[in-house]
Amino acid sequence: MPADFNMTAVLAVMYTVFLSQIYLISVHYPRKMCARIREVVESYPPAEYPHLYPGPYVYYAESARKHGLKIFMAANYIIAAIGLGILCMMMLSGYEPALLGGDEIFVMFYFILQASPLLYIQITEWRYYALMRESFTAKHRSASLAPRRMSQFVSPALVGAAIVFYVLWLVFYLSDQGPVATWSGEVYATLAVITGINVFYVLYLRRMVFGKKVDPYRSDEDRDRQIRVMGKVYGISSIGISLFLAFTQAADRFGFEVFDPVLISFYLQLCIVAGLGFVFRDITVNSLNFKVYRKQADEPS
Repeated sequence: MPADFNMTAVLAVMYTVFLSQIYLISVHYPRKMCARIREVVESYPPAEYPHLYPGPYVYYAESARKHGLKIFMAANYIIAAIGLGILCMMMLSGYEPALLGGDEIFVMFYFILQASPLLYIQITEWRYYALMRESFTAKHRSASLAPRRMSQFVSPALVGAAIVFYVLWLVFYLSDQGPVATWSGEVYATLAVITGINVFYVLYLRRMVFGKKVDPYRSDEDRDRQIRVMGKVYGISSIGISLFLAFTQAADRFGFEVFDPVLISFYLQLCIVAGLGFVFRDITVNSLNFKVYRKQADEPS
């Protein structure tokens, strides 16, 4: 550890960043998610918008306001309290981060705990859309005949930036690995995982652009807006991954691994802000067309 690193300053930065992680992931965004769900259920009830609530989701919609959202927030508050408890224990025990790194693993474990309520929501959403597709019984299905191109939904400049940052990280990473013949399995695994993530982003966006709608009722305008937002999210995520890996490698090379927990916490928060943050900002409830879910006059009661 360089002599000019002050441990008090290092701890102050670490505690500040970790407090931000606790608040953003376990308080701020869960509150926004609950407010969004509550707004949808109250503004577009099952009786008037039956296509929005397939199968058991009529029950879920009614129970969400009474119990579900409270339980969801209670789980997040408990996880936030655990995080604050960890910080208090660190302060009282005189904790100091390892000079050669490694403590970031505890940040990752806590993030997994924080993400568990959000993961439950995501799994529920996948089941929700699957039921919606099963119940889709439109008599006249329509599709846009206009040609679709990836460049309509994903900024070429953002794609170019993501490629440049990926190549820069790749050169920087491989510059430390020596000749190809001496590469370890970890090097090949790292290359496969990071490259695989970027390939997944491209393939998933192509599926969103050219594949069937996840929500068969959703208007074309809403679908296209969602694809544009996700294109932005994936592009920024790709750049973020390259920068994060470059910074962590620089920490190893230049001897400031003590900041590894700060780097991983900051990166995880960036992922949440770039993901949920953009969705909440760019796809508001009021901007969506809910008329497509309304009960039609010729439908049985």
